[in-house]
Amino acid sequence: MDNFISFLIEHYYYSVPLLVLLILLIRSSAMKGGKKVTVQELISITNEGRAQLIDLRPSSEFNDGHITGSINIPFSDLENRSHEIKSYDDKSLVLICETGSQSANAGESLQKLGFKDTLILSGGIGQWRMDNLPLV
Repeated sequence: MDNFISFLIEHYYYSVPLLVLLILLIRSSAMKGGKKVTVQELISITNEGRAQLIDLRPSSEFNDGHITGSINIPFSDLENRSHEIKSYDDKSLVLICETGSQSANAGESLQKLGFKDTLILSGGIGQWRMDNLPLV
C-alpha cells in the first residue's frame, strides 16, 4: 500500500487527472436520468400535486401492487408510449422501477425526447416496500 501511495505522489501528473476523471464519472453516473429522490421526498411532492408517478415495471408486477396515483408504462414500451406522458408536462415525472436502476435509463431516454423534469425514486418500489408503505 505504501508503494502505491508513493507512486501516486511521485507521479502526481498522472494521479491528479485520474482522480478528477473518477470524480466526474461518479457525479455523472449519480445524475444519470434525473435527480434521485427519497421515499419521504416523493411523498411530499406527491401530496403537493407536483409530480406524476410513472411505474416502469411490467404490467403483471404493477397489478400486484403499485404506489397510489402511479400510471404503468413498462420500460420496454416507454418510447412508443411517451406521447401519453405529454399531458403531465407541468409536473415532475417520477420514474419508478423495482430497484431504481432501470429508472435512470428511462430518465435518460425521456430527456432525449425533450422531457426536462425527471426524478428517480431512489431504491425503487423495493425501498417503498422496505419502508412498509402501502401499495394498491
